[in-house]
Amino acid sequence: MGLIQSLNGNWTVFKDPEGKLTEPEIRVKLKEPGEKIQHPVPSNWHAAGFENYSGTVWYCRTFHLKLHRLSLVEFRGADYFTDVWLNGQFLGHHEGYFQTFHIKIPDSLMKDGEYTLIVRVTSPKEEPGPVWPFKKTLIKGIFGHHDCRPGANSHEFGQDMNTGGIWNSVTLMTGLPVRLSGLGVSAELHPVRNQAVLLVQVSYHNSFELPETVPFNFHIVHPDGTKQDATLNLLLKPDSGDFSASFLIENPEKWYTWDTGPQPVYSLTVTSELSGENRINFGIKSVRLDEKKHFFLNGKRLFLRGTNVIPEQLLSTLSSDRIETLAEAMKEAGVNCVRVHAHVNREEFYRICDQKGILVWQDFALQWTYSDSPGFVANAVSQITDMVCQLKNHVSIAVWCCHNEPGDQIHTLDPFLQRAVLAEDATRIVRLASNYEEHPYDGWYWGNAEQYASVPMGPLVTEFGAQGLPEPDSLKKFIPAGSLWPPVWKDWEYHDFQYNQTFNIAGIDRGNSLSQFAANSQSYQSYVLETAIGWYRRKRYQPITGIFQFMFQDCWPSVTWSVIDYYGKRKSGFHTLKRGFEPVHLSVFLRQKTYLSGRELNIALWAINDTWKSVQDCRVEISVSGNQIWESGVFELPDDNLVSFPAEAVQPVLPVIPGPHRLIARLTAGGKILSEYRTEIEIMEKV
Repeated sequence: MGLIQSLNGNWTVFKDPEGKLTEPEIRVKLKEPGEKIQHPVPSNWHAAGFENYSGTVWYCRTFHLKLHRLSLVEFRGADYFTDVWLNGQFLGHHEGYFQTFHIKIPDSLMKDGEYTLIVRVTSPKEEPGPVWPFKKTLIKGIFGHHDCRPGANSHEFGQDMNTGGIWNSVTLMTGLPVRLSGLGVSAELHPVRNQAVLLVQVSYHNSFELPETVPFNFHIVHPDGTKQDATLNLLLKPDSGDFSASFLIENPEKWYTWDTGPQPVYSLTVTSELSGENRINFGIKSVRLDEKKHFFLNGKRLFLRGTNVIPEQLLSTLSSDRIETLAEAMKEAGVNCVRVHAHVNREEFYRICDQKGILVWQDFALQWTYSDSPGFVANAVSQITDMVCQLKNHVSIAVWCCHNEPGDQIHTLDPFLQRAVLAEDATRIVRLASNYEEHPYDGWYWGNAEQYASVPMGPLVTEFGAQGLPEPDSLKKFIPAGSLWPPVWKDWEYHDFQYNQTFNIAGIDRGNSLSQFAANSQSYQSYVLETAIGWYRRKRYQPITGIFQFMFQDCWPSVTWSVIDYYGKRKSGFHTLKRGFEPVHLSVFLRQKTYLSGRELNIALWAINDTWKSVQDCRVEISVSGNQIWESGVFELPDDNLVSFPAEAVQPVLPVIPGPHRLIARLTAGGKILSEYRTEIEIMEKV
């Protein structure tokens, strides 16, 4: 059997800001007397104590082991340029932040004894002006440039909190002549027959000097316990390579979103005497967009209720428990599809989305514009291929998107990326980009929220929203006390607060206290979300086919478009999103909130059903201050459809008693409340 040894733990580290040190000099420094700095691996170096540091860090780890036959060092994530030496011998180089990669240890080093592994990790600051932000060369997406990261778009501070370091696990694998370093599964449903074709793609390393045929056993376990077994004799070339195999699955059990069906799990185990056992889980589904950009899951149309997510600026600190909490909050908010915004996240994030039944729109790690050089294009093609190969086992992924807001690079760079993705995985939707024409920010970057009545942009709306302040207790944790109230705006803006949009476009009243300011800001964010979601859902498929609120949760202590702050506190916008994203939903457009006594209520209603089951025995009821003033007749709410009640069909007379009144509109089925809308109205006496 092979040996798998974790190399996680404390490593000796040396800063090298100018990148001038050499590996022999590092070995000398290791032997010098005196206390050395220790950093935990895995960890981004900012989290380990090198705050706002950009440049090179050398990581050193000494261990004892008997190496024999094939040996590999596996890095699950190192950001950004990585070079590896063992006992003074250079082993390899890697570029990127999200990829799992393997470094092979040569036979010349196979001996019993002490080993010193030295890893140089370089995560530089790109030169402000000539390179950053418009001609970037590092493929780090929102981790390198974004308005929700430390410093926002500031040339001076916009690259703070560098994400460099060995942020994920390091493992030493020895003792087997063959190692399967990558195991990928693609499942494609037959368009007519009740079958799925399973394509298994395997990458390997070996210790062979000549090609050798190896028998591999493939064992598939279906969700119902049914088993499929096959043995294939496969020719492996020396050193490394890949092979593929295909299987037919009869009567496949399909994976669905949490609001449409179950999430059945298949497992695949690949074994041989030379490689041991390798196992993965997978699921089976089909997705497509038609010419109108209607989304179909397993052949049925589905309206996408989405959000954008950037869970954490420092991926080493994102635990499985936090991801689980995030996924549960998305389900609670009615989200059935999440856009992983301009970055590649931890493998655990996708695994939990698989389990929870949340579709994933996966962006590549490109945010705004980059270098136009041929070398950058080649690098981006290589890295987007890595992304697809690494993540395609996750059944939750429905969309690959090559670039966020690329501008003109949608014509020059992104077609190369799209072709590369299609070559690796044609079973998903592959989009060139999510560009500005899909990102309406009415009421924040321009205009006002009422403009959403015209249903701007679309038919897929992949960003919309407004900033909302966290509550005062959260603000006090990250805005310096002397800058909190009255506000020192430069300190707020470092934490992503947008002054011009807040006051000159949104017109938010600062009030007389931090509490008033936070409440006014959250109220405005809720209003924008309620207005946008309302009009978009009323226009489902005419022409809107899906909407993605921006964004769900802060990735660092900041003021952003999120509905959950960095500390997990929910803003009022979360509850607005939750009501607006109900799968079965009563959408209300109240045309006015102040009335003269005895006048008719000015209101329009839509009963919306995003589910695949019709709802029988439905009614809509309106009450004011506890007294019912209107009720619809009994009606059926068809699946994947809506029933509208225009204003001219709903004209109940309001009470004559002046003053404030609570208005409640309810959608019920068989007496059970499915959706409820509450607001305050004012009735005035005619003077």
